[in-house]
Amino acid sequence: MPRTLQQILDESLASAGAAVKATFDKPERRISAEEFRELWRETRMFAVATNARKGAPHIAPVHVLLTDADGLEMAIFEDSARLRDLRRDAHISITSWASDGRIAIVYGRCSEVEGSRREVTRDPGRFILTMHIEIDRAYAMRPRPREA
Repeated sequence: MPRTLQQILDESLASAGAAVKATFDKPERRISAEEFRELWRETRMFAVATNARKGAPHIAPVHVLLTDADGLEMAIFEDSARLRDLRRDAHISITSWASDGRIAIVYGRCSEVEGSRREVTRDPGRFILTMHIEIDRAYAMRPRPREA
């Protein structure tokens, strides 16, 4: 049975290293699964990182959709370096932050959604496909409370 989003958040924090725990494991800053969903759906663009052929990070702003089943999906150009990266190494890292200071970080693995290849309407002759992102770990937090 797949883990729930709340289980992923809780298990990620429980198995995190000292630095991540010191940053994210503050009761007043922890975010529930529902708050995570709200943050994700309010965010337009995410910093998405893949591993380039020689191991260097490859990062770009990308729209990443949170589905009703708490999965992640993103569209990707068929001729992109990012797709070549993911076909060779499916690992992906995603982060974003809201203007109020809420933060989300996700680590996962990508797979192509079968039958999702389609032509780009505004750019005939170019194609995109959809990638499903299986969440391995996720961290999220509220901003530090402001002092009065």
